[in-house]
Amino acid sequence: MMPSALRPTVLLLAAALLWLAGIARADTELRFEFTHLEAGLPAPAPDLTITDVFSGATLAALPQEAPEGSAILSLMLPDSQFDGPYARLRVVVGGLQLPPGDSKSGEEIRFAFEIVLRRDLLEGPVVLRIPVVTTSRRQAMKPYMSMPDLIEELPDRFFLAQQWMSLYRASPEAVAAAPQAFALHRLIARAVVDFAIATADGRRGPVLILPSPELAQTLDLYWSSMPKGQQTHMAAYADARTILWLDVPLAEDLLRTARRSGIEAPAACAAAREHLEFFARRLPEGEEAGWVDALFPVPGTLEGYLEGRRLDILFACTRLRI
Repeated sequence: MMPSALRPTVLLLAAALLWLAGIARADTELRFEFTHLEAGLPAPAPDLTITDVFSGATLAALPQEAPEGSAILSLMLPDSQFDGPYARLRVVVGGLQLPPGDSKSGEEIRFAFEIVLRRDLLEGPVVLRIPVVTTSRRQAMKPYMSMPDLIEELPDRFFLAQQWMSLYRASPEAVAAAPQAFALHRLIARAVVDFAIATADGRRGPVLILPSPELAQTLDLYWSSMPKGQQTHMAAYADARTILWLDVPLAEDLLRTARRSGIEAPAACAAAREHLEFFARRLPEGEEAGWVDALFPVPGTLEGYLEGRRLDILFACTRLRI
């Protein structure tokens, strides 16, 4: 139990730390850097549509000075765009085209993804480097279809695979008429979901890249004739969409810190509350709700898990009068 004489000092120190953290949490710079896979080509001309998933607000990314052959768009994300510990953005990329002379050079390349920013881990500008495909030749895709040795290679493949899927998009009628002709599409789709599996196993970092809901429709189309493969890949897609929810148990780490009392306890209690309140506000909907509940077999649902952690807070923090 914390001595009563120390409690005001501890609370003052905790308040000061939180105040300083608030000052440090100025706008977060988010940069998107586009570069062709091959050198010597003109800079890409991407068009970005960025939406705050939580508020629905549209955010503008402005062109910045960039090295020759590259394009950089940047936005300053205000702290108000964070809901507690996280910000979540939907990014739609358009305006990309293959160089003149390619058989598909007249087609626009479009794809979408989501990013989640973890505020407690941000230390500077967030830079997303997006390679841009330079050919529609299927031979060029093969190196990106095999499982990479390093997790660090996966974001590149995630972005490249979606660009090739955009170039070779197919209709349900075409797939139904000749399902085996779309093996290429299935391989590219697999590359995208493999990214999610490896990311879930990787080190927790300041940025998560998530597949967009449109990808589920693409996977469903390309794998409709192969039920077992479809089940496997849709499960991987579900893992990718729900990676953020693996952060929920972090509240337990914060509560362990709180139980030890000391100077860190008030800040740990405040962070645990903020953490649990975020996930309680952002309960998943529809099919994703079932996917998330499956992550918490004991006590059975996400809501049950959150309620258990609220009781832990009552024990760990109320006794300290925090």
